[in-house]
Amino acid sequence: MLVTLCMFPFSASAAESASVSIPIEIEGGGTAVMIPEVNCPLPESSSVEVKDGATENINISFTTPGDYEYTVKAEAKDGLYYSPEYYTATVAVRADNSGKLTSTVILTKAGSNYKPDRCRFVIAEKQSDESEANAVTQPADTEQPTDTAQSAGTAQSPKNPPTSRPKTGDDGMLDIYLLICIAAAGGLFALSVIYSVSTERLIKRK
Repeated sequence: MLVTLCMFPFSASAAESASVSIPIEIEGGGTAVMIPEVNCPLPESSSVEVKDGATENINISFTTPGDYEYTVKAEAKDGLYYSPEYYTATVAVRADNSGKLTSTVILTKAGSNYKPDRCRFVIAEKQSDESEANAVTQPADTEQPTDTAQSAGTAQSPKNPPTSRPKTGDDGMLDIYLLICIAAAGGLFALSVIYSVSTERLIKRK
């Protein structure tokens, strides 16, 4: 994540305390909130209303030297979201030999090389939850069956089914039996003819 840092000093307002002001701008106007980290002094007001085109400050007073960190965000409204999502304000409070406090603020904007001197939020184009809920999903086109598909369906039933039975081993045996029967019948016929001729010859001899 790219981070931009901007350092600018603030003079102590008194020998025993120092204060800083964080300038804030919001496109279209809105509410900015400041969230302190653990053990950080609370700001004079944790939120501020910012009008469109105006700059408002969130002020913090310090009485103890140290390093303090705050997160500054713009609250979403009416389905609008802001970019960047937040800024980080790091405040370094130092005391000189006389005990006078001075403060330095570092503003950090995530995802940019820009070095801001203020927290500026712009509208990010995002669809509101209500619009997403009311979004209508167009039904997918239903493909109609084509002639090719119908032809494929009818191709499963042949137009001219075969009338003859497929040949099997049993049919071959039947053919053999039939030939044997024909040969036997022919043999019987030949015997009967021979018998008739022989009988006629015997009768003539007598």
